Amino acid sequence: MTRVLLAYLAKPKYGGWPTFTCHLHRGLRAAGHEPLLVKQGNNTESKLRNFGRKVNYQNITATDIINATKEHPMLITAVDKHHHELAAELIKAGVSIVIHDPTELKTPIAELAMNAKVIVIRESMLSHLPHATFIKHPYARHSNMNHHATKPAASISRIDFDKHTDIIIKANQQLNQPIDIYGFCNTVYAHFKLKPIDPTWEINYRGRFDADDLWAAKRIAETYERIVDMSIIKRDGGGTQYTFLEAADAGSALILNTGWQPRGLLARYAHRANDPDELATLCRNPIDHRTTEAQQLLKEHDAQTIAQEYLSLLL
Repeated sequence: MTRVLLAYLAKPKYGGWPTFTCHLHRGLRAAGHEPLLVKQGNNTESKLRNFGRKVNYQNITATDIINATKEHPMLITAVDKHHHELAAELIKAGVSIVIHDPTELKTPIAELAMNAKVIVIRESMLSHLPHATFIKHPYARHSNMNHHATKPAASISRIDFDKHTDIIIKANQQLNQPIDIYGFCNTVYAHFKLKPIDPTWEINYRGRFDADDLWAAKRIAETYERIVDMSIIKRDGGGTQYTFLEAADAGSALILNTGWQPRGLLARYAHRANDPDELATLCRNPIDHRTTEAQQLLKEHDAQTIAQEYLSLLL
C-alpha cells in the first residue's frame, strides 16, 4: 500500500476540479493505496475535515506540505490564484500538477508549467503543453444502475460563459417541454447573457447539486432521457468532461455542442447540435441512447485503472 498525497490548492467546491480530485481519490483507494487529500492551512491539524462527496481532507501548513514531498508521492490536483506561491515551491520540489484546460494557463502557472511534470486530462491540451503526459479522466462508477427516465432533457453543467447555457435558453423558447437546468450559476453570466435572451429563464432552473454526493448529477441524469452539454472551451475540446461520463453512467443519451468536436468513443456515443434549432429538434424527437458506446467509454475511464496510471507516473 502506497500513501499518496493529493494537494488541492484551490477554493472552488463545485465543478470539475473537486469532482476530478474525488474520483481520483476513490480510484487510488480501490487500487489498494492510501490517498490523503491535503489543503493549505494556517496550522497543521491532526483531525480530518469534510471535503464533500464522502472524502475527507487535512489542513497542513505550506511548509509541512513542502516537507511531505520528501516522504510521499504527491500530485497537485488543481491550483487557483490564491495558491500560486505554494504551487511554485512544490513544482520546484518535483511534484506533478494536473492542468485541466487552457484557461488555467495564465501567469504564473503558464511559466511554471513549462518546467513542471504536467498531466493533462484531454489530448487536445498537448497542443499547449507538448511535454505533458495525457491521462484520461478517472471516473468511479456508481453502483446502482437505475435509469428510470420520465422527463425529456436536462443540463447538469455549471451555468457559465464556457458552458454556453444561452444556447439551451434559446432552445427552450421553442420547446413545449423545456430542458431543465441544474448546476452552480455564475450570476454575472446569468444577468448579462441569459436575462436579455429570456428574463424568465429561471423558471426552468432547478438549483445546484449536493456537494456531499459525488454522484448527485448522475442520480438526476437517471430521470432524464437526454443530458445536454453545450460547452465550448476556447482552444480545448474533443475529450470528456464529467457531465459526459455522468450521462453515460446514468444510461441517458448525450447531446454535445458540435464545436466541442468529440473524438473516439465519445464521438460514437454523443449526438451533436450546431445551434438552438438543432438542439430543440434533438430534444423533441426520439433519440438513440447508444448504450454500448456509453459502457465502453466508462470502461476507458475506470477510476481504479486510471489511478494506477497516475501512481506509475508519480513513483
